[in-house]
Amino acid sequence: MAIATSTILIGAAVAGTAVAVDQTIKSTKAAKAAASTAQQATQVQIQQQKETATRQRRSAVRSSIIARARGQQVAQQRGVATSSGFLGGVSSLSSQLGANLGFGSMMSGLGQQFTGLSGLAAQQTAQSQRYGAIASTGMQVAQLGFGSGKVTNPFATTGTPLGNPSMGMY
Repeated sequence: MAIATSTILIGAAVAGTAVAVDQTIKSTKAAKAAASTAQQATQVQIQQQKETATRQRRSAVRSSIIARARGQQVAQQRGVATSSGFLGGVSSLSSQLGANLGFGSMMSGLGQQFTGLSGLAAQQTAQSQRYGAIASTGMQVAQLGFGSGKVTNPFATTGTPLGNPSMGMY
């Protein structure tokens, strides 16, 4: 009777370990796929940011050209197209355009950097989870070995099996 019970317990432990190993493998594959998907999503988001920045630069240049043309037309109608006031205003438009383009480019670059780092963090999190799953499986296999009573605790002073209730080690 005791041999049958031991056989059933060992069989259950082996089956449980097999299921744990199988699920860890699946978890590892899923974490790897998640990391790859996060990296792809990051690249798509960076491309979106680049396209948005390009569109905003074009819009700023277009607005500047329109403002300059309107100012030129009004200045010619009033006969002040060569005045220092008008020429200063045109210079101011150019300066403002340059400042806006520079700021937009800086913000776009920072946004891309943030997106890249966020994607890297997601990828590292997925890798960490994958390594954790592998470590968990290793620990389960180790516990199976220690639970058999055939592997002794290397830290015990008397060489007693790990998990001996009389020694208080679990």
